[in-house]
Amino acid sequence: MTTEIYLIAPGDADAEALKSALSASLSSHPVAALLVLRGARAERDYRDLVKALLPAAQKAGAAVLVEGEPGLVRLLGADGLHVTGGIGAVKAAIEALKPDFIVGAGDVRSRDDAMRKAEAGVDYILFGPETGPLAPAHRDLAQWWSETMEVPGVLSDPEATPDSFDAGSSEFIGLPLIVREVAT
Repeated sequence: MTTEIYLIAPGDADAEALKSALSASLSSHPVAALLVLRGARAERDYRDLVKALLPAAQKAGAAVLVEGEPGLVRLLGADGLHVTGGIGAVKAAIEALKPDFIVGAGDVRSRDDAMRKAEAGVDYILFGPETGPLAPAHRDLAQWWSETMEVPGVLSDPEATPDSFDAGSSEFIGLPLIVREVAT
């Protein structure tokens, strides 16, 4: 099995820097998906960011996933929604978007939580943080998941790189989109 890259764009980086970083990443490694984190961005700024990143990512064959309300997926032309809420939010997203769009779930806190979200019909489960260090418990949960469940798992390791990651047996590795600061 080949582990695929699931890029995670930080919610606090400059839009132009993100576009440049995405272009560099797409040209150096195949990317299966791009999650665009909202962070503290205002709604309009987030929409503009997604619209700026979407064409290059989709042209390279990467699915673009957004955070927020299900209607945002259709409005922006994204490929799906990443849900970090509880089971109610997951079910609402699935009802609104499936089967035409991807619905993934993150913020998984236990085996039971992961199984309930998977049984609801998500397309993937993301284990680990979107930012910060990966805890051993997240790696263990992702390993268990990939060995026992059919719904694909994403092991998010924000401190790894495309050349240094260890995804275990997860189908996808969540890696940060590295944004280099530009000297002024």
